[in-house]
Amino acid sequence: MPKYRHQLAKIIGTEPTAYVAANASAQLTVELVGKVLKLIQASEQLQVDRKKMSREIGAAKKAGQAAEPIIAQVATISGQISELDDTIAECMTRLEQNIGTDEPAEPSSQMPEHFRATDYDTNTAAGNDLKVSCEQPFPHEEWQTYVKQHSRSTAYHDARWHQLIYDNFGHNPHYLIARQSGRIVGVLPLIHIKSALFGSSLISLPYVNYSGVLADDAATARQLPAVAQQLSRELGASHVELRDTGNQNAAATKTHKVSMILPLPTSDEALDRELGSKLRAQVKRASSHGLIFKFGGEELVSSFYQVFSRNMRDLGTPVYSRRFFSDIIRTFPEKTSIAVVYQGEKPLAAGFLIAHNDKLEIPWASSLREFNHLGANMFLYRSVLAKAIELGHSFFDFGRSSIGASTHKFKRQWGAQEHQLYWHYWLNDTDELPEVNPQNPKYQLVINIWKRLPVALANFIGPHVAKNLP
Repeated sequence: MPKYRHQLAKIIGTEPTAYVAANASAQLTVELVGKVLKLIQASEQLQVDRKKMSREIGAAKKAGQAAEPIIAQVATISGQISELDDTIAECMTRLEQNIGTDEPAEPSSQMPEHFRATDYDTNTAAGNDLKVSCEQPFPHEEWQTYVKQHSRSTAYHDARWHQLIYDNFGHNPHYLIARQSGRIVGVLPLIHIKSALFGSSLISLPYVNYSGVLADDAATARQLPAVAQQLSRELGASHVELRDTGNQNAAATKTHKVSMILPLPTSDEALDRELGSKLRAQVKRASSHGLIFKFGGEELVSSFYQVFSRNMRDLGTPVYSRRFFSDIIRTFPEKTSIAVVYQGEKPLAAGFLIAHNDKLEIPWASSLREFNHLGANMFLYRSVLAKAIELGHSFFDFGRSSIGASTHKFKRQWGAQEHQLYWHYWLNDTDELPEVNPQNPKYQLVINIWKRLPVALANFIGPHVAKNLP
């Protein structure tokens, strides 16, 4: 591990801790340096633990005691160290690419339109007749027409989500519309989550990866969040949270997630060449186990939910109801589909897919861990990518990840490119950003208990808790 500390110091030209302190304005580089430093420290600690356990193995054998449990722990730790080393190497590469710049590199032009930087004239002033409000009755068709023609729209700007979320979770929608001279020039979908457990907030949108402001100009893009914050105060909410694919002038922003996007070639054969021999071999091994891929709609919800709910229990995360996924399929039959990998009649891996314009996204996917040795997850994604190309999509969105997490590593091997996600906040009477996520230490006890629940019980209780987890 000292080699990584030396390599890091060589890249940045100084000792890492001093670099972070001296370059607080270089946000991207500092985040990377800080992350690499934490990963190195974690790996060093694991190596200390491994040496200690190795001594314990020797002592146990000398005393004639069973050493197998300790040997198994050492093997687990060795695997964790190997994964950390891979992640450190990836972060080092990113650091070398970005060092010397205070801003993130421009996203690739090979990105879906809604991930590309806006070209607003930032000096544009709002016209005197710019009005923003929640209109009643809601102009459904007019909203849909605006969203459909806007180049930066996502699947989640569709007005049908507000009724779907209300029906499944009971949260009130507040869809802001900006008009100038009577014409819609911007929209912002918002959902008010009011929870005794986690407080009150206005979010665009909960339960999904992104949504946020759509606007024709910078003035409207600034005005919509301002009105949203005013509305949040009237509703007694602690904050507004906008999950966006682009940077905004927000009071506070989290950049803890990236979206993983794969530009697709025009043929499956071309994709096969791009994936490389190692990944092709993994998929081929999975194919040898008699796995079957099925692609369809509502008839596959039961199989999808069987896998998804089990995996969520194993992660210690409350699951959404099965009805939620059925309702998405029924509400968006032209956009949604389900993919499932079976061995015989048993579903082993499954993904829920949403199409929008030239992109196919997999916001929810799971596999059964005890069958990982069969490679069902690899077989699922390879089959889904082939289907995406067959359907004429130009991009595949693997969903959001944290840099360095196991899911990030998995998605990178397919050639997916990171695109920064921005969670923007407008806070009311507090400087503290919300931390309703599994990484928050105060939820660890509950998560560990949840992992031990019977699946049927977790599925019964889960939806009542999950509706409060945005």
